[in-house]
Amino acid sequence: MNKQASNLFLSALITGLFALIGLGLFAAPGNETTTDKLVLTGWLHMDTLDAQDVVLAVELGDSQCMFAKVQPNGRFEFHVPVNVKARLIFYKPGFITKSVDVDTRNALNTKDAQKANQKVDFDVVLEAADTNRGLEYAGPVGTITFLNGSGLMKVKHDRKMVPVETLAALVGE
Repeated sequence: MNKQASNLFLSALITGLFALIGLGLFAAPGNETTTDKLVLTGWLHMDTLDAQDVVLAVELGDSQCMFAKVQPNGRFEFHVPVNVKARLIFYKPGFITKSVDVDTRNALNTKDAQKANQKVDFDVVLEAADTNRGLEYAGPVGTITFLNGSGLMKVKHDRKMVPVETLAALVGE
């Protein structure tokens, strides 16, 4: 009888152990990544090799402004929240200032979008101010948005330039 009780105990112990392991597997967190930040990265190109004096301002809506570091070689990387509209402003003395609008809605709203947009990579080219003397861009030179569902990045360009005085008059300066 002692051997039968020992076998019954061992059987119950093994069954309990497997049940505990199975429960642990189902209760383990999944691989699903939920993030509230989008990583924007890229290169700033210009006809000079020094990007140390570049200012990259990031306006988040009408309420926040932050600055992102640009490496001396022109590389930049920073995080912006999802579900916001951000304006990236690239400024360097002696060059024409450029801005890019980024609408982060739909960038990470599905697994496919999260996979496609782990890092959003794009480049910006700054032109020397003397190449288009007296002109500046009428607005953002690029707009980045993301398709709902797939998260596919869409990019629109607008290189329209206006005389510096015209733009100042439009803003009421």
